[in-house]
Amino acid sequence: MKSMTRGIVFLLVACATSVIYGAPPPPPRGVHGVDVVVKQNPSKRTVTDTRGNFALDGLAPGTYALTFRARKAKDTKNQASDEVTVATSYSIKVDGGKRVVNQSGLTTDNLLGGLNIVIEVGSGAKVRGQVAAGALQKMVWIPQEPGSHIPGRWVSSDSPEAKRA
Repeated sequence: MKSMTRGIVFLLVACATSVIYGAPPPPPRGVHGVDVVVKQNPSKRTVTDTRGNFALDGLAPGTYALTFRARKAKDTKNQASDEVTVATSYSIKVDGGKRVVNQSGLTTDNLLGGLNIVIEVGSGAKVRGQVAAGALQKMVWIPQEPGSHIPGRWVSSDSPEAKRA
């Protein structure tokens, strides 16, 4: 009986320790489809992949401004679901220059309007990076009401409109 009690106490301590110290944070969610353009040479461009990663090779040594611009989502419902999760903040990490550049706390407006990040590239550098989503918010599709001029739209899942629907 003592060994069973000790086993239960051990499990409780192990669980409490993981709750107190926390598990490692989940990896950042990459943002797909962000255009990355070298401002001084617009033909040098790429687009972030499904993990938000990008790469630019073949840059001569020097200082460059990378422009990050997200593509605007259409205001129409083309999803198979009535619920989606969207990011409300973003971060960008650029590596491969003479120093690592981190920008965080970026908003959707920053990415839609285009954000410039200056990097300094040395000889033989391979510029790599990631655009990641920070805080996430659940959204719900509200269809157009019959006889209304208000089109269907996405709203926050905790909004009064979503609760009424």
